[in-house]
Amino acid sequence: MSRDNSIGKISVVVPVCERVEHTLKNYHEYRGAVEALGQDFEFIYAINSQFGDIADALRDIAKEDNQLKLLELSRNYGEGTVLQAAFDHVTGDSTLVLPPYKQVELDELPKMFEALKTADVVLATRWPRLDSKFKQTQTRVFSNLMKRLTHQKYADAGCHVRLMRTQVARELNLYGDQHRFLPLLAYELGYVPVEVKLKQDHENVARGQHNPGVYLRRMLDLLTIVFLTKFNKKPLRFFGILGASSMVMGLLGLIYMTYERLFLDVSMADRPLLVLMSLFLVLGIQLIGIGLIGETIIFTHAEQNKEYRIKQIIN
Repeated sequence: MSRDNSIGKISVVVPVCERVEHTLKNYHEYRGAVEALGQDFEFIYAINSQFGDIADALRDIAKEDNQLKLLELSRNYGEGTVLQAAFDHVTGDSTLVLPPYKQVELDELPKMFEALKTADVVLATRWPRLDSKFKQTQTRVFSNLMKRLTHQKYADAGCHVRLMRTQVARELNLYGDQHRFLPLLAYELGYVPVEVKLKQDHENVARGQHNPGVYLRRMLDLLTIVFLTKFNKKPLRFFGILGASSMVMGLLGLIYMTYERLFLDVSMADRPLLVLMSLFLVLGIQLIGIGLIGETIIFTHAEQNKEYRIKQIIN
């Protein structure tokens, strides 16, 4: 996969899922900023079904603007799924993802295209931050947790302004709310992500804090990504470690109880510990069995799922 330093046609993807602000105003400002780059471009708005009023407003513009394409989804989906739907329809050489609300100063966008000449994915990092200290602390905690679990750290995972080569967008398989971990997924595919500092838009100030359920879902999403990136090709390692630990614990407990029964004349039958240790042993066997089934499935489909990507072929 050799890199082409030219920008080429730009596909701008705007997923309309949850938070939406000043749709028409932002569209015209986005369009002006992209038009200033001097390249052919297209806009793709992927819209969840709950935003019918936004779809109606943009539909009126699309009648006279053939560079605007609308994807109206049949129901509400997570942002990862909405992005995937848009990625399936891009026709440009590079794909720029912009949220339906401004996060960065638009005159800073050329920095991202300059960085794309030596990378495959460019992530915008809002700097300096205008958010509250609480919001900034949230971002740092999430970034540090991501680094511990994945060994990859991104300074501003909450910024959804991303630029990538369209080849990357087409190879990603996003669903649910995996959009936050797009750079991690691209990295696992063998692509090079870089971060670029852009000025935060003065209107982009976080409003309050999320309810605990949101934090729980994000934590579960992160654990899902860790599993998919680290153990997707080797499930026996994950389930085997858990299963072996459970088996060893159960066996040691049963051996100790047997020793007590034979040499210390301690009854086994009426002890809850016997049931617990037996459960640990059975659970360990089941977990290892699940890992082996996973390995069998991967082996069966190995020819269809190539694990490598060739960067460049010479001669």
